[in-house]
Amino acid sequence: MANYALLRRGDKLPAVGVLQKLLNRGGAGLKVDGDFGPATQTEVSSFQRPRGLAPDGAVGENTWPRVSAHANLPIVDCVDIFDPSLANLEARDIRRAGGTPLLIAGMSNGVEHAVQEILANAPRNVFLLRFHGHGAAGVAGISDGQGVGPGHRTDVSPQNLNQVLPIIGRLSSIFGPYGCVQFMHCSTGRGASGRTVLSAIANRLGVPVSAGVQDQLGGGLNTFRFEGPTVTLLPGSLTLSAWASGRPDFAAVTVV
Repeated sequence: MANYALLRRGDKLPAVGVLQKLLNRGGAGLKVDGDFGPATQTEVSSFQRPRGLAPDGAVGENTWPRVSAHANLPIVDCVDIFDPSLANLEARDIRRAGGTPLLIAGMSNGVEHAVQEILANAPRNVFLLRFHGHGAAGVAGISDGQGVGPGHRTDVSPQNLNQVLPIIGRLSSIFGPYGCVQFMHCSTGRGASGRTVLSAIANRLGVPVSAGVQDQLGGGLNTFRFEGPTVTLLPGSLTLSAWASGRPDFAAVTVV
């Protein structure tokens, strides 16, 4: 299930905190706070130059495998393909990058099916679990394409949160110490409803949960990164900086 994280200056995400830990194992000396600022960009460029990588200061398909070498950071992608465009864009892009997306087709109780698929197929010690589908403020489609309607438990929303939260909570066992979740849907993190849903999931899973606050076009590089601002909710009263700095340090290793 090889894949990659796509990170660049301006991102404020748990995955950035993990990147900063990875850079520090080689002596970077970065403040680990989950904020991809100029210092992190400089250290990424310094990592890239001696390895023959384009020194653009961004982490993507070529840089991520090198900077995360020997770190055991599995990435899992779960794609709602009830809308064929998601199969033709997100699932295609993930396969091209060497990943094996978990494909969830339209069905009632699709959240349960997705959780079963993840538990059956995902490795343990997961670093990043990404869900891809259509969404709205506080809503993330899991098996409903562009919307099946209430009562079928095909998405996560404020209306069915009490029903699906115990189902999603079973995923807590797959995450390692760097574990985090991203909902790559349109607008899922927007407004009070977005924060309520993300906070509930973060507290249930015990890992940070991030989502975008505006539309996400998807396809190409946008399959792997958020378009525009994001919001991250963390378990308990943790801040992003406190969570990131509290992750275990990686053992020093020579990365070729």
